[in-house]
Amino acid sequence: MPSTKKKARNSAKKKSKANKMKGAEDSSSPSLSSRMQRMQIGGRCNGNHGLNMNEMGMTCVPFVQKWLQGYNDAIDKVGNMEVSFKITQALTNEDAVWGSSESIDWLVSYFLMTATKQYLNGNIDMAGVDASYADFFNQHKAVVLDKTKPKIDWHEVVRIHNADRPTLAAFLRERIPCTCLD
Repeated sequence: MPSTKKKARNSAKKKSKANKMKGAEDSSSPSLSSRMQRMQIGGRCNGNHGLNMNEMGMTCVPFVQKWLQGYNDAIDKVGNMEVSFKITQALTNEDAVWGSSESIDWLVSYFLMTATKQYLNGNIDMAGVDASYADFFNQHKAVVLDKTKPKIDWHEVVRIHNADRPTLAAFLRERIPCTCLD
């Protein structure tokens, strides 16, 4: 008969293995909504990797241009990613964009598209930058608009920004509806 200590150790091993399996599913498999979109479009892609250039996009394009210019200026002067994001957010303070879930969703989709294109063209560093923008906007929505998160996880934004090829591919694959990165 196994000792109590041995039972506890075996139980802990099983829980650890289950958590690792769950974590592996969470980090490497596409999200449910992404999988549903893939099924609907059959994995086909028109090169936009899920971006829908609709009326919302037309509203957001000037914002994207201001965002990119502001962030590039800020990062050159400050050199700190979190501070640069906050400076750029203050410079691009447009309630029509920052206060709209639809606008933020479009921005996330836009930066996922550009990150995917950069990745497919072999520009991994630029893909990481664009993916970090998508992650930032997605977290902004969760914190400010949906109130489902207490604060932005800056370590995650930086992790995506500096991600290696496999990590970046997994991040993007989970979030785009096409199979271009499969």
